[in-house]
Amino acid sequence: MDALTPLAGIFEEIFALDVVFQPDCWKLCGDAHCCSFSRHKARFRMLGRMGPASQVLPLLPGEYDFLTSQGWTAQFQDHERSRVPYDFGPAVIHYDTLTSTRPHCACDHDTRTTVCRLYPLLPVFDEGGKLTSAAPLGVYEELEILDELKPACELTSMPFPQLNLYLQLAGKLSGHPVLHFHLMAYELVKRHVATRIGTEKEATGRTAFACFETAIIRRRLFDHETLKSDLADLYGRFVARHGASFSQALANI
Repeated sequence: MDALTPLAGIFEEIFALDVVFQPDCWKLCGDAHCCSFSRHKARFRMLGRMGPASQVLPLLPGEYDFLTSQGWTAQFQDHERSRVPYDFGPAVIHYDTLTSTRPHCACDHDTRTTVCRLYPLLPVFDEGGKLTSAAPLGVYEELEILDELKPACELTSMPFPQLNLYLQLAGKLSGHPVLHFHLMAYELVKRHVATRIGTEKEATGRTAFACFETAIIRRRLFDHETLKSDLADLYGRFVARHGASFSQALANI
């Protein structure tokens, strides 16, 4: 698929795939943890405890425009969209999020965002788009692992029919170069953060959650020189594979 292929059609196919890891899976933990992350937020002293309760949903490129075109942003009620640019040298990538103050789940099930369809598993691809493994989707889950905590999300398996749907969803995401790049970039950034927090935890003896909160407050979550170099390397490999259309598509988002 060419990088200039319109994303709207891809999202139509993605939102038609209703992956359900287990019926009523959000009841396993007792409080729909995947929507509120209340158990994770409770481990912080300040983060997540200031201002009204809210949920932050990461979005893929073009996803907010697709939701708007379908009239589905109304489900989020009072919400704000944020696009934070990150210039890593040869290009700029945007961290696109939607923050909703809707109580309980921010989304309706049938029109939930892509990240909600994937949670708790992030598909990991090689540069050719082949699914190579699955990783914890969020950085909070990485902190759980570092602190050797029982996962807040109690999903441990997936029925075979749903596994097939998940593989189809992963295929749709890796089939478009721009979405593929953003998912690989996200996994790269997540690993970068987890590695740094793990090093800080080992050096200080503090919990990973405490180290993460301190890094956020002091703006030391990233080693920008290393992160920019790694993203530039990933970008270069995508340009070599997909050509100028990839650069153009990424620049136009």
